[in-house]
Amino acid sequence: MSWNVRLTLTIVCGLSGLVSAQDLEPPKRVEVAPGIYVFMTPPYGDVGLDGNSVVIVSNDGVLVFDTNGTPAAAENVLAQIRKLTDQPVTYVVNSHWHWDHWYGTEVYRRAFPEVHVITHEKTREMMMGPALTFNKPGLDQQLPGYLDDLATRIAAAESTTPPLTGLARMKGALSMGRFFLDQKRKAQHTFADVTFSDRLTVYLGDREIQVLNYGRAVTPGDALLYLPKEKVVVTGDLLVNPVSFALGVYPTGWLQALERIDGLDATVWIPGHGEPLRDKILLHATMDVFSELLRQGKEARAKGLKPAEAIAAIAPSLRDLRARITKDDPRTNGQFDLYLVSWYLHRVYDELSGPLTDAITPPPG
Repeated sequence: MSWNVRLTLTIVCGLSGLVSAQDLEPPKRVEVAPGIYVFMTPPYGDVGLDGNSVVIVSNDGVLVFDTNGTPAAAENVLAQIRKLTDQPVTYVVNSHWHWDHWYGTEVYRRAFPEVHVITHEKTREMMMGPALTFNKPGLDQQLPGYLDDLATRIAAAESTTPPLTGLARMKGALSMGRFFLDQKRKAQHTFADVTFSDRLTVYLGDREIQVLNYGRAVTPGDALLYLPKEKVVVTGDLLVNPVSFALGVYPTGWLQALERIDGLDATVWIPGHGEPLRDKILLHATMDVFSELLRQGKEARAKGLKPAEAIAAIAPSLRDLRARITKDDPRTNGQFDLYLVSWYLHRVYDELSGPLTDAITPPPG
């Protein structure tokens, strides 16, 4: 997720001065099944999110699914892995090209030179060009401009008597933002040396790990994991807890991918962000929202409604579904309305206008 495609977040900590990797809050670790862990790294203040990193340990090596959004966060996860096992990381799987899921891959290649990095063939193609181009304005102009403006506001706040309330928080945001920008700029992009199209099976000790693609959904090449023996599915951003991000997605394909995930024999679902799930409530609610947006979006376009008009007309019918996903929390409701409903419906309109390409599309204006 690009830095400026972000949720309204609470600053992680009230830091002053410069932030270093050692200042990052450690990731939260949850063991969802014996030897299968999800690591959840807190947001980088108000400038970015970090995807879940999933670690699968065996007696014959370790597989890491998604490598965080910064090398520093990946180093923190690797430090936890070293406490769990002395086995090497032999495989890394990156789910898709969004930078919060793969900018830490260099850490594993440096620590384990023989590691195999796996992505879908389309994801490797996107990572090596279009994704870097998409992120460049954020790194070159947007994020530096935001940080310069924040520094100016801090200087003005410091000159008031008494100093402006919230000054420590603003300084913490600036420090974290500068750290985040430095991490993104210095990341050594590490690309797959193994690609697949539909499926690839990895045998790790006594574990069977299926690396799957169910078609264009969130991106042209989403990878997910299925462990049939353990009944665990690792979805990447195909499912996010609680609100999925529908930026530049493939509406019909995404719903079809979730339907196939629903058909897997599983008891645990690890999303791309947020806490792991042990039931299908969120999965089914998200599918129901997609179904309604596809159906009602087609009807609205046939009536000549513009996307904004369609959203206004459709939103009231989604309130019960929204509550199933957001628990009617006001902040999360806002995320649902923008990042799921608005973005998804705009893409429904795009899809109805003709075949979608692999080109990365910016957020709707």
